[in-house]
Amino acid sequence: MKLDQNFKSIKDSEKGVPGGAALTNIAVGWGSMAVGALIGLVLGLWSFGGPVPVPELLGEYDSLPRRLMRLGHIAFFGLGILNILTAVHLGRLNPRDRLANLALLAMNFGNVFLPLTLVCAAFFEPLKYLMSLPATAVTFALIISAHTAIHAARKERE
Repeated sequence: MKLDQNFKSIKDSEKGVPGGAALTNIAVGWGSMAVGALIGLVLGLWSFGGPVPVPELLGEYDSLPRRLMRLGHIAFFGLGILNILTAVHLGRLNPRDRLANLALLAMNFGNVFLPLTLVCAAFFEPLKYLMSLPATAVTFALIISAHTAIHAARKERE
């Protein structure tokens, strides 16, 4: 069975499952977690007295560059999971819902650029000031998701 055949039912948003833009978010979320795992493999080379010395640029365990690198590593995982959850939730809405689609785009932007900014800031510290842009995008997407969940719960009670 081809992989495309497995996704035929997912593309049908009338069945209450994500479709359209939400599938992109799901792909970005899984890709983000894969990148997080790869970065973790690299970080593991010098952690706990590993076989490779810590790059001088990253410094000691408690130095800012090394903390930014670790935070970027875990952000790839955490934001990937949040992106998938957001896609599953918002993907069930009307595909023409502009606010939901904007939230999906914002979540993708944040999922890609927040961890990248953290990792890059480990090597060039002034980049840390750019983190507020993708962090704001993620916050916006989560507020929209929370709003739609609250609205749906209230509607269910009526």
